[in-house]
Amino acid sequence: MRILLLRSSAAGSEDAPPGDVTVLHTHAVAPRPEGIAEALAFDARDATLVVSSKETIRFLLPLFRAPFARMLAVGESTGDLLRRVAAGEAPVVVPEIPGAAGVLEFLRKSSAPSDVRVLWPHGSDAALEPLEQIRALGIRLVAPVVYEKHPLSLSELNPSILSDFRAGRFAAVAVGSTAGLDALLAALDVPVASLPPLRWGVLGPETAKAVTARGLPPPSIPVHARLSELLDLLRKEIR
Repeated sequence: MRILLLRSSAAGSEDAPPGDVTVLHTHAVAPRPEGIAEALAFDARDATLVVSSKETIRFLLPLFRAPFARMLAVGESTGDLLRRVAAGEAPVVVPEIPGAAGVLEFLRKSSAPSDVRVLWPHGSDAALEPLEQIRALGIRLVAPVVYEKHPLSLSELNPSILSDFRAGRFAAVAVGSTAGLDALLAALDVPVASLPPLRWGVLGPETAKAVTARGLPPPSIPVHARLSELLDLLRKEIR
């Protein structure tokens, strides 16, 4: 039984998927030069860097040699990659709560928020609410858009994968982001109730709420926000 993985596309950015996983790229990703320049010009001394995507790491490699006090990774998979790239330059912290909620909870515990400076580079599709909540804490936040993410048109999505989905050839779907899920549902253009029966899986509670809000069954969530753990969990459920 096969698993469909919804993933944004960045040329040359990913390893080959496991043999039982088919990847549907739903978005095109490209760097935004002015945002990258703003991030690289940030004074990293005693500041906190938040990394919420692997695209951020790929577009900002020089940044991870800067003297940050700490780096916060949104999710275990991002944290694993960040540790390899940063190579001990600064402590890498993965909050217990996945997603932006974990970053907010971590920063709220700062003894003196007004003394905290945060750099949070992000994509053009990032939600603005967490950034506003951080600023409301009195934290000095710089949040440049360092890459653009645009949904692929229907003609650009892989037609054979969509055909296999409609034919019920997948047993599960691993949802990497709400944007990817919306791209799939828009391409299928059918009521959610008429979709083939399968398992859904996500990396954190925020995406899980988005899945159920769209009328889909409650998804599976791994203990740690790692894609490998999510795929293993789905494999066990579809045996």
